[in-house]
Amino acid sequence: MPQEIFHITSAGSVDDGKSTILARLLLDTGSVFEDQLGGIDPKKVDATTIADLLDGLDSEREQGITIDVAHRFFDSPTRRYHIADSPGHEQYTRNMATAASHADALLLVIDARVGLKPQTLTHLGIARKLGISRYVIAVNKMDLVDYKKRVFTDISAQIDELFNQDDAPPYEAIPVSGLAGDNVVRATKRMSWWKGGTLLQALDTFSLPRTEKTDPLFVIQYVQRVPGGGRRYLGSLLHGTLSVGDQLHSPRYTAKSFRVTELIAHTQHQEMVKGPAEISVAIDAEVDLERGDVLWAPTHNDPENAAAHQSEPAGVNRSAVEHTALGHPVVEHTDQFEVDLVWLDEEQGFPGRTYLLRLGHTTTKATITRAFDIGPDGSKAGQIDHLGANSLSQVNIEAHNKLSLTTFQNLRELGRLVLVDQVSGSTVAAGVVNHTLRRADNLKEHSFSVLTGERSALTGYQGRVAWFTGLSGSGKSTLANEVSVSLTRAGVPHSILDGDGLRLGLNRDLGFSEADRVENIRRAAEVAALMADSGLVVLVSLISPYRSDRAHAKEIVGEGRFVEVFVDTPLEICEQRDPKGLYQKARAGLIPNFTGIGSTYESPATPDIRIHHEVSPSDASQQVIDRIVPPAGPMGS
Repeated sequence: MPQEIFHITSAGSVDDGKSTILARLLLDTGSVFEDQLGGIDPKKVDATTIADLLDGLDSEREQGITIDVAHRFFDSPTRRYHIADSPGHEQYTRNMATAASHADALLLVIDARVGLKPQTLTHLGIARKLGISRYVIAVNKMDLVDYKKRVFTDISAQIDELFNQDDAPPYEAIPVSGLAGDNVVRATKRMSWWKGGTLLQALDTFSLPRTEKTDPLFVIQYVQRVPGGGRRYLGSLLHGTLSVGDQLHSPRYTAKSFRVTELIAHTQHQEMVKGPAEISVAIDAEVDLERGDVLWAPTHNDPENAAAHQSEPAGVNRSAVEHTALGHPVVEHTDQFEVDLVWLDEEQGFPGRTYLLRLGHTTTKATITRAFDIGPDGSKAGQIDHLGANSLSQVNIEAHNKLSLTTFQNLRELGRLVLVDQVSGSTVAAGVVNHTLRRADNLKEHSFSVLTGERSALTGYQGRVAWFTGLSGSGKSTLANEVSVSLTRAGVPHSILDGDGLRLGLNRDLGFSEADRVENIRRAAEVAALMADSGLVVLVSLISPYRSDRAHAKEIVGEGRFVEVFVDTPLEICEQRDPKGLYQKARAGLIPNFTGIGSTYESPATPDIRIHHEVSPSDASQQVIDRIVPPAGPMGS
């Protein structure tokens, strides 16, 4: 059995015949056994139903489509192949992106009767952005166009135009019929004009990506406390050879180095381990290393490379940056970077909104700060205010904590990421790191002599933010005003940030689209946080309709000083009140995206305070005051 495994994924629009071609590969290479076909001889399988070999889910067979990613193996004379058949339907693009992120090559299937479809182009764009560098294009269903050379030639010209770029990856287009088996595994006589090889032969010409000799690089997955003191770091040695006694560096601590004192692999102590491998490492220093941190050793640790450094003058001490120039991918510890992103969720994404970011072994919260469209040539185009389903864009990301990463071109494992919705837990985007943003290293927060707690002490109160949320007309501003009156009488320093007031000043440049609402809330939260730093009680009255944006505001302000107050008034009552006449205008179509009418309001699931509309203003005010002003203060005396 061939030892080498080559990973491919399929792509193309729905009904182009991907599953049929892949099933034909299985059949004609003898990779399907009788027990998988219910005892039927594979040579006698009805060709019209061979795609069922790959449609593993009942719902797929019932509908005659592929929904999940189907994984199968087959052998050629030279190696073993792992194929991942991805769905062609637009709503399942995330499945295709997942499969593509682990593939060595892409099999792009095109229906000869139709040619290139929008979804075909989307899949091709995703594959290129996720780093696939080898392509075979199968122009399928040639039997349905009478095997005409002109049909194939016209489609080939379109394909050539798509790949007509300086950095275009290697590709080959082949006319095939998955149903009849023409040019899939066996050559056909029905296309005598075709002088090329078969689909399988084209795949066999691709070589696996070879990892050049690089420094040992270890990524921490778990920090283990050792009884009696000390730590062991468990994780992945991605490549290179690591030995006891090697000097390690970390992008988190650029001025320090650590010596390996212990190596464990396969439950045994080792003097040397060659990657890739899962290992345990102990070092000679007590430092604050975390899950996701990276340790690497310069190439002169490797005995084979030692001779390259023997000629250096005595006393030379190469820095970590200098060692990276010797062949190691540059890993940086940063919180701002540029990413090519594929948006996978049906719900739009927006700059300013916070998501969970997962890269390597690291998970942290992160915010998309800016987004740009990607033009047909792959270059950055104009700035955009939202990310649509299946769109390709270039974004700037700010992580809430620094993480160790590199570009996708340098190292896939530390250069690709996913974004996860904080509320639903679903994966909404996948992307690859282009480069870090240097401004992250140029910004250093000044350390002032008077600390936040000392400024708060001047007011006699701890800064707090009461965030009033609810529909328009629910009574948010009325309640905030009632609380303000009570705080004033008690001499509590405070301020109010009201939605209309903000939009007449600081946020006058924002509209009411979802993207602008996200930015409106972010700015309000940043201002409220600064006020709270000075010991003020801040009353923020905003509709703030989305849970994710209120969660982001809480992160900005700080969980310990943020109080979410949900003014729970039903829509019908708000509409009856309609103090500004806005509901009437919205019903007449004069105000698009009005919350409750043309735009959704997501009620808080577990607010800190829930105020029902039947509660009197004074009682509601007291509930808020009891929460935001400590009992020991003047309000509680």
